[in-house]
Amino acid sequence: MDDSVNLAYFSDPDVVLNYARAAVNVGLWASEKSIFEKYLSKSAVILELGCGAGRVAFGLAKLGYSDLLATDFAPPMIEIAREINARERSTIRFDIADATALAFPESNFDAVIFAFNGLQMIPKQDRRTRALKEIFRVLKPGGIFIFTGHDRSVPARKAHWESERERWKTQAQDPALDDFGDWNHATPAGTMFIHSAAPREMRETLEHIGFRVLFSEMRSRICAENPEVLDFSDDTRFWVCRKNG
Repeated sequence: MDDSVNLAYFSDPDVVLNYARAAVNVGLWASEKSIFEKYLSKSAVILELGCGAGRVAFGLAKLGYSDLLATDFAPPMIEIAREINARERSTIRFDIADATALAFPESNFDAVIFAFNGLQMIPKQDRRTRALKEIFRVLKPGGIFIFTGHDRSVPARKAHWESERERWKTQAQDPALDDFGDWNHATPAGTMFIHSAAPREMRETLEHIGFRVLFSEMRSRICAENPEVLDFSDDTRFWVCRKNG
C-alpha cells in the first residue's frame, strides 16, 4: 500500500467539497476545543498536518490562535482551503507538506496537530513512525503534539479484529494490506486507507520516540458532540503528548 490510494481519495472533487462544507458548517468538535484550550497557549506557534479544507485551522483562529501553518499532502485540499481563507480574510498560512518528510528546521514549533485520524491514514508502520519522528524533530523541547486515531480495542469492533487476527495468522488477509490493523474503508466517493492502532502499541511507539503521553481518551468520553459532528465523524481516540527535553 502506498500514498496513491488516499491521495486519489482526498483529491476527489466530491471529497474536497465535503471537507470544505465541514470547514464552514461543522467547525471544531467540542472535544477538540476542550483539548486545544487546555493544552495550547494562544501564543503558540502551531503546525497542523492533514488540515484538509481547514476545518480545525479556521476553528483555532476563531478561538484566538494567531500563528497557524496548516498543511496537507493533497493539493486540491490546500486549494479549497486557500479559497475559504481568502473569503474569511484569515491570516492562516496554508501549504502542501508530507508528514513523513517535513521541510522545517528542528525545534521550530510549539505545537503540532494531526487531527481527524490523519496519522493513521499513512500506509505502513515504518512510515507512520517516520512521521512521528519528524513531528518530534520539528517540535521545540516541551512542545505539545495532539492527534486522534481509530482505536482497535473498542468493544464495537472486537469481533471484526478477532476475525482479522485469525486471517493474519493463516496468511489469508487482504494481500494489499501491510500491517495488522490496516483496513480499506469504502465510501460513495471511493476507497480510503486507514490503520486502527491498539492503545498500548501506540503508547509504546510514542514513548520510544521520546514523547511523554499526557492524555489519552475516546472522544465520546470527553464531552458530548452536536449532530453535525456525529454525522461527520465516528468516535476516535485523542492523544496529547509532550516532547521530552
